[in-house]
Amino acid sequence: MHSPHARLFGPLLESVSDLVILVDPAGRVATFNRACEQLSGYRREEILQTELGRVLAPPCHSAAARCQGEPCESLWPTKSGGERLIRWRCSLLPDNDCAPPYMLCIGTDVTQQRRLDKQLRAQSRLVESFFESTLTCAVLLDREFNYLRVNRAYALACGREIGDFAGRNHFELYPSSAREIFEEVVRTKRPHQAVARPFAFPDQPERGVTYWDWTLVPVLDERGEVELLVFCLNDVTEREQQKQRLIDALERMRLLSHQIVEAQERERWRVGLDLHDEVGQGLTAVKLALRNALQGGVEPRDARLAGALQAVDGLIETVRRIALELRPPMLDDLGLLPALLWLIDPNQSENRLKVAFKHSGLDRRLPSAVETAAYRIIQEALTNIARHARVREAEVLVRATEETAFLKVEDRGVGFDLNAPLEESKGSGLLGMRERARLLGGRLTIESAPGAGTAVTAELPLAPPLD
Repeated sequence: MHSPHARLFGPLLESVSDLVILVDPAGRVATFNRACEQLSGYRREEILQTELGRVLAPPCHSAAARCQGEPCESLWPTKSGGERLIRWRCSLLPDNDCAPPYMLCIGTDVTQQRRLDKQLRAQSRLVESFFESTLTCAVLLDREFNYLRVNRAYALACGREIGDFAGRNHFELYPSSAREIFEEVVRTKRPHQAVARPFAFPDQPERGVTYWDWTLVPVLDERGEVELLVFCLNDVTEREQQKQRLIDALERMRLLSHQIVEAQERERWRVGLDLHDEVGQGLTAVKLALRNALQGGVEPRDARLAGALQAVDGLIETVRRIALELRPPMLDDLGLLPALLWLIDPNQSENRLKVAFKHSGLDRRLPSAVETAAYRIIQEALTNIARHARVREAEVLVRATEETAFLKVEDRGVGFDLNAPLEESKGSGLLGMRERARLLGGRLTIESAPGAGTAVTAELPLAPPLD
């Protein structure tokens, strides 16, 4: 130490962790404490009595005079070639005899602090960017559930502007039983996750029930108390609706499979009954007639053989009718129009309905699946009219365009209540018609009311549906 100041404060300066440099009026280093040695890499002997600016670069006398004790920062080169960022406070120390003053420089290494500040700012920008750009709805709430901040995704999901939430309480805007969950999170300091939780917006009833996956995470202060809550949500309404549609479709398929099996059994029973009652009895009659012809009798043999031939003709007609009802060959061979003309012919049909038939665009073949579905839908609709409508007239309209086959079967009978339970045979028939249309990517609607008749309308696309 070469100055009165240095001799006075030497022991103290060596014990502090701050950088302490004392510069004489000529700009030479008079004091260079241990902290300076450790940080710069220079030994004290290398620095003392040298001009400070040749090796180190703290503020000069003029800068210290301007700063008047205010902190300033500068890069401080080290002996190894590195740099440290130092925050200096410099003061001029006048001598008692009014000699030129010494300059006392006290520095703090803020290199790590500035590096951490830079990283923190970068992380803050990253968080800010994520908060604003994420499609996830994000909200910051205080422990009383007042809005502190919301992102754009949340505002859009709520149908509001971001500014609408300032100073508002979450449960004043959107009251729900979830408040108990929020209070539990604050009380236990544990996060909560909800999956597909239903919610109806009180200010937007037209949206109906919506579904949300959300998490609520508490953020604790230094005392371990909940300071704020991070509330993140995703609208999963479409997902839940699709799930419900899938469940409904599976249930329809289960019901349809059950009804198909029952319909097959009823059809087998009907075919068996026809074969037994008509074909069986006819064959018995033929057998008896032939036996009588062989054994002789009062009636001439020719007459008895003629009766047997007539019975055989009846059997042939019965077998033909049963085969046509199961699958009319003309539908495959000639197309939809001839098959429908045969179906509505009162001389060929057991229904004996008088059908007013209008059609257009059937002068060409339609896709086989469309022809089959159209035929079966019209057949089932006419069967229902004959069985339930209590009328003997019906109207059938078929119109085929380049893209769609349009069907309509209508009666002016007793009608029925669409919301009332239907008897099993009629219910399965209606469901079967709907399923035929749906499998082709089309749709079928039924309009009816008690005393107002019934109209069955179907639209069947001519192109196959996309998977």
